[in-house]
Amino acid sequence: MRNPPRTPRAAWVLLPSLLAASLLFSASTCSSPASTATAQVREPAVAGQFYPQERERLEAAVRGFLADALPARAQRPLALVVPHAGYLFSGQIAADGWRQAQGRKYDLIVILGTHHTVPDFPGASVYAGGGFRTPLGVAPVDARTARELIAAGSGFSGDERPHQGEHSVEVQVPFAQIVLPGVPILPVIVGTEDPGECARLGSALARVIGPRLALLVASTDLSHYPEYDAAVASDRAVLAAMTTLSPEALHAAIAAQMGARRPGLETCACGEGAVMVALAAAKALGANHGAVIAAANSGDTPVGDHARVVGYGAVVLGAGAAGADTSALARPA
Repeated sequence: MRNPPRTPRAAWVLLPSLLAASLLFSASTCSSPASTATAQVREPAVAGQFYPQERERLEAAVRGFLADALPARAQRPLALVVPHAGYLFSGQIAADGWRQAQGRKYDLIVILGTHHTVPDFPGASVYAGGGFRTPLGVAPVDARTARELIAAGSGFSGDERPHQGEHSVEVQVPFAQIVLPGVPILPVIVGTEDPGECARLGSALARVIGPRLALLVASTDLSHYPEYDAAVASDRAVLAAMTTLSPEALHAAIAAQMGARRPGLETCACGEGAVMVALAAAKALGANHGAVIAAANSGDTPVGDHARVVGYGAVVLGAGAAGADTSALARPA
């Protein structure tokens, strides 16, 4: 493992009920089933597959992951980067990220996801409905801010189709409900991986939410399907680039890793666009420090296969002492 070995209690709790579904959906995060979205409240699309569909088990799992999470590292967290695979595979790394915001005050959580169920599209899609339902209840959507963002005319649309069946935002919502209860969310699906367009989207987002105490959460997994050691190398380079707060630097790092032609590597970050928007927005909001919190891959789990893995990482961007902290990547294997 890239971090000191940890066997989170929550992973063992989840193992019996999520094993079959996670093997189908979680390590391979490039498809989602159809949702039952409504005009007002989006119903869960992947409950029982990516995370437990029973309220008690879901709450116990999230709290268990958070209890085992690494401590906070940023003075004033403005943005997180967290994975979106099934909780059996990436729940602990996601909790390491969300733990950075626990106990802090926010009045808005912007969840930036990617699109697994529709082709690339210009700009980003904002969900302006009444809420996102999970087994923990309905997380309210800040529809007013959603409408303001759409009305700003800066590449954000109100097309809800990219949100139908998409898991990259949905799997973050239970963490938001436990870590920051009652705080409204703003779900956004980013449709582009062009660094210039993502930088403009991030700047526009920052202008709209600037007066708020907002937390940005970018949802992405890392390397898809290389063998274990190749994933470690690719993920280290990509995570280090995220700490620069530069969309261009991240895009260049991903291009370099893809150019290395590692066998089996299909993508370095399926949520590249979401992360680039978060980097630009966080920097515009005052972030000047990035830190890698944790990294692992599906080969580190109780059911992992080292021959074909998906990578996961957690990064926090905040205000404080300027610079980057990638020490988590230097820990002995």
